[in-house]
Amino acid sequence: MKLYARYLLWQLTLPTLLATLAFSGAVWLSQSLRFVDLIVNKGLPITTFLHLTLLLFPSLLLVILPFALFCSVLFVYHRLTLESELTVMKAVGLSNLQIAAPCLALAGVVTAIGYALGLYVMPFTYQGFRDLQYEVRRDFSYVLLQPGVFNTPIKDVTVFVREHEEDGGLSGILVHDDRTKRLPVTMMAEHGLLVQGASGPLFVLERGSRQELDARAPRGRSVSILRFDRYTLDLASAASQPDDRGRKPKELYLHELLAPQAGVSEAIRRELVAEGHKRLTWPLNALVFALIGLACLLPREYSRHGPWQVILIAVAGAAAVQAASVAAGTLATRSLALIPLMYAAPLVPATVCIAMLLGDRPRRQRPTPEPAPA
Repeated sequence: MKLYARYLLWQLTLPTLLATLAFSGAVWLSQSLRFVDLIVNKGLPITTFLHLTLLLFPSLLLVILPFALFCSVLFVYHRLTLESELTVMKAVGLSNLQIAAPCLALAGVVTAIGYALGLYVMPFTYQGFRDLQYEVRRDFSYVLLQPGVFNTPIKDVTVFVREHEEDGGLSGILVHDDRTKRLPVTMMAEHGLLVQGASGPLFVLERGSRQELDARAPRGRSVSILRFDRYTLDLASAASQPDDRGRKPKELYLHELLAPQAGVSEAIRRELVAEGHKRLTWPLNALVFALIGLACLLPREYSRHGPWQVILIAVAGAAAVQAASVAAGTLATRSLALIPLMYAAPLVPATVCIAMLLGDRPRRQRPTPEPAPA
């Protein structure tokens, strides 16, 4: 690799990494706010919180990388223009395509990372994220049962807990079980504990009473009261298992998206197929955004005021490509015949930008003719 190419590649790589870290931190912070309540008010361990956000990170990185590269291209080539380094490179005979080659190489690497994330890493980690999210809601008493609130951990079961004890137990418990409509049951207990059984959570009640309303009694409704020292209420019978829950498109791999299982509705089939083609087209945005920045900044002449107008044009072009990609994906979910628009949205602007770069010829500085001898 030539010296100028190594120089440009290094100048582009470092800002791209910094922009990725900055964008990732901002997006991670905004996404993690959804789980802050689980830590502050419900006592979720910090390790579980970090595990949840880490599993969500690949899907965020897939969106961030193209924009981080675009910002890096604008920053680096704008600075090279202001410092007349691009002018020197063109003066020695380098074409726009030669100057853009290191950037395109980096864009190719980012595109490959995007495909790896979208096709393999994201489905695996997002499925783990949803499974862990389910387990948190299913296993932890401080998530299922908030003190001082009428909770509904599962359908037709209402639980009130006065407070959480320091040892992890519960006190002041009221449970109303209406899963059997004609035989509702109300239980009260001094203490209790939510534990994990073989099939799901079990609510162990201590020192309480069980009141059952029987509508089949001979004289109409009657209440039977049973006092107990220890009673176990199964909360898992109506709870769904992780394997039974519906899988979202982000959890599916490419072959599952492009060839949905038989029996799904036509609307869901269109959504899955469109998501599959989105996985194939979205990583191309890294290459397209880089080409837009290069096509706007390289062919222009030097100006001491800086290429601010051109930068705004580049930003508007990238925004237009992004809007076109989103619109094409939305249209594809309504009709699969419009899927080619998803590929046209990035490929057409890329072709135009490449033509702009190839249309500018290198300008060698002509040597100054020597004066004729007197």
